[in-house]
Amino acid sequence: MKTEEQPSLDDWTDFAGDFLKADFIDGSQADVVVIGVEGVKEDTGRNRLFLEVEYADRQWKFDINKTNQTFLRNNGVKKPKDLISYKLTLQKIKVRNPSTNSMQDGLAIVGISA
Repeated sequence: MKTEEQPSLDDWTDFAGDFLKADFIDGSQADVVVIGVEGVKEDTGRNRLFLEVEYADRQWKFDINKTNQTFLRNNGVKKPKDLISYKLTLQKIKVRNPSTNSMQDGLAIVGISA
């Protein structure tokens, strides 16, 4: 039984953390709704873009990499804050982890609608 104070022990979702990962997507594709946008300057000086999305009755953060940023720009999104309320279709893809040089599951934006 899940209460406000207790996480559910019926699945792993309540222990998944804040970031949406390919492992949490049922099937090969999923639709998410953007409910917030955040830009962060890291200590290294690098700027990063995060979307807050709803998927599977939960709010997640989604780290937007350069490939996904390019997809959004090429599909008419003029500025990041315009993404709020858009529906994005995410697809599981294989990506190379540069730290380990191994292939792992990632998420690519393959569709967008207002």
